[in-house]
Amino acid sequence: MAKPLIWADRALKELNNLQEYLYDEWGEKITQRVINEIFDTINRIQNSPEQFPLIKKRKKIHRCVASPQTSIFFKVEKEVIEIISIFDNRQDPKKRKL
Repeated sequence: MAKPLIWADRALKELNNLQEYLYDEWGEKITQRVINEIFDTINRIQNSPEQFPLIKKRKKIHRCVASPQTSIFFKVEKEVIEIISIFDNRQDPKKRKL
């Protein structure tokens, strides 16, 4: 059974920034395709979060590569899954503060 999902403010801001970037650079069709891929991946996360590797054991943070360009970082709590970051993999990994 899928767990409820919550979004950290940071993840919502990053998703919005990504959407704006894609729209400005590639137009509506590509933007919609990428956003659909992200939400399809989030659906997979909700249904089976344990399939994605734990990258920070102490903080219980998992990473899911949604596409070669995008990674989703999330935490699995007792009752919910929290999306904490939508990261553009083309950025410097040092910018990824989890």
